[in-house]
Amino acid sequence: MHRLARLPLRLAFAAACAFAVPPPPVFATESAPAAVPALQLAKPEPAPPADPARLPARTAPVEQAYLYSRANGTLAERRVDIGDRVKAGDVLARLAAPETDRAADRARAAVAQASARAELARANLRRTRALAEKNVLSGEEADVGEAAAKTGDADLLAAEAELKRLEALQAFQLITAPFDGVVAARQFDRGDLIPGDSVANARWLFQLVRIDELRVLLDAAPAAALGLRVGQPATVEFTELPGKKFAATVARLSGVIDPAAGTMRVELTLPNPDLAIPAGLNGVATLSPSSPAPLLRIPVNALVVRDGRPHVALVREGRVAFVPVVPGRNFGAKVEILSGLAPDAALILNPNALLREGEPVR
Repeated sequence: MHRLARLPLRLAFAAACAFAVPPPPVFATESAPAAVPALQLAKPEPAPPADPARLPARTAPVEQAYLYSRANGTLAERRVDIGDRVKAGDVLARLAAPETDRAADRARAAVAQASARAELARANLRRTRALAEKNVLSGEEADVGEAAAKTGDADLLAAEAELKRLEALQAFQLITAPFDGVVAARQFDRGDLIPGDSVANARWLFQLVRIDELRVLLDAAPAAALGLRVGQPATVEFTELPGKKFAATVARLSGVIDPAAGTMRVELTLPNPDLAIPAGLNGVATLSPSSPAPLLRIPVNALVVRDGRPHVALVREGRVAFVPVVPGRNFGAKVEILSGLAPDAALILNPNALLREGEPVR
């Protein structure tokens, strides 16, 4: 210090500052190894079964038909009424059409006449051929006889075709049941004029329904419809039939989501052998969605959106892998996964944007 005292004031200050300067910092070089990130992992767990779906439903006949008359006429006989049970082929009504009957009689007479003419032409042809072989008649006359025989056969076929047409019209005068069922409605009584179905103002005579088996119509939301399978059991309840549950089966899935309602049409079959359940009755159908394989659920913070689709980040052989998945029900802190995830997958929780496919992790 006594030497510093002898220096000028400016030099003494500079020397003191030189002793107080800290050493320069040491920075890591590019050749230093990068740290492998450590991640928090989780395993998927089985998802609880889906709650049964309860959907409004309405019953409908498994088959129904509106029976028209193919012929014009007067209702001469009505053999059934509303509520009657009929068998396939039973005659429900008979029409009177005298003009059709007389036309059929004329057609039968025309067939007899054509048959006689055809037989005469064939006999003349046989005689003509015999005389032509003896050179009594020329070959041209034999050709004329053969043509006459062919004309007679053709006239006979035309007469028979007309007779069959009129006989078919006569058969249309009988209104028969196409299947076993119940007469649900009728629109004519005996003596009424019945227009044929070719007339513009034609009306049906009977409504026939088969209700020994019912169709149950319902509209399911996509989440419920996608879990249904053909043949899956269901139950149906009706307010008008308290305390009773009727077993049904999923019969048909339309496979189309209605763009207006956002639902899919589903049909159940409901046995009704004693006809205790009427068609058109409103009720509630209960269906338990079934999945082809047990579903899994994972923490919500394991999902990440990549390219507009939900993914999960996994650890496979010490490296990051992103896998697309299809999420299902949301349980709040956890979400159901419908497909794309294995039960033994190692999920990365809270995957950040810095993770890259194939990056090594701990």
